[in-house]
Amino acid sequence: MRITTLDVLAMVLGVVAVVFSGFVLAHSAWGGVALLVGGALALSIAPLRARTPAVAPVVWLCFLVLLSTGVAGFLVGFGVFDSPTVEHEWDATLHDADTADATVVVTGTAANVGDGPAERVTIDVTLYDGGGQSLDAADVRLTRLRAGASQQFFVRFGPDRELSAFEEAGVKLTVGP
Repeated sequence: MRITTLDVLAMVLGVVAVVFSGFVLAHSAWGGVALLVGGALALSIAPLRARTPAVAPVVWLCFLVLLSTGVAGFLVGFGVFDSPTVEHEWDATLHDADTADATVVVTGTAANVGDGPAERVTIDVTLYDGGGQSLDAADVRLTRLRAGASQQFFVRFGPDRELSAFEEAGVKLTVGP
C-alpha cells in the first residue's frame, strides 16, 4: 500500500492539530481534546487505509468534524465571543448652596458584570436645574475593566454660584469598541 498525497496532507494536518491542541487545552478542555483526538486520527490514516481502503473518507470526515469542534472550543474558551456588560450606580450631592462656592460632587461605581473586558468606559455627567436646563457637563474615562471588576469614579463641578440651582444629574455610561 503506497502513501498518497492526501495521506501526507492528513498526517501533516494531524501533527499541526496535535501540537496546537496543547495551546487550545489552556483555554478549552473539550476543544483541546477534540484537536488531540482528531490529530491522532489523521496521523493514523495510512495504517487504517492499509487495513481497510474505504476508511479514508470516513477518517477525513471525522478529522474535519473534530477539527471544527476544536477550533470552536478554542474560540469560545479564548473569549472571542465574550462581551462586557457594565453597570453603574451613582450619587450627586450639592455643597455650599446659595454661595459663590457652590459645588456638586458626583461619585459612583462602574462594575463589569459581563464575561469579557470593557476597554473604553466613559461616564458622561450632566447637571440640570429644576427646569431641566443644563448647568454643566463633564466626562470621566475609566481604565480597562476586566470581567467581574469594578472601579469608582468621581466628578466635581464648581465652585460656581450658578450650581446652587442644581436639582438633578444625568449620568450616562458608554463602552467603546
